[in-house]
Amino acid sequence: MNKMFFRESMTVIHQSYGTPRVIYSLQNRLERANIPSELKVRQGKSITTYQLLVPRRDAKRALELLNRYKSELEQA
Repeated sequence: MNKMFFRESMTVIHQSYGTPRVIYSLQNRLERANIPSELKVRQGKSITTYQLLVPRRDAKRALELLNRYKSELEQA
């Protein structure tokens, strides 16, 4: 993973709790669309939180991809 974009301002496009299957799948789709991403994991006392971040400049495109992905999951 390229670390150069970490200096850019990042924004959260998705947050989930517990099992990270969906967030890993979405991160894979972002990579295929050439949108860099960062996964932030926070371990709480009883639950793990996963945040998927992208550079602000790519946020609109990433959110469009996220919405398409959610629609595909709902139709399946």
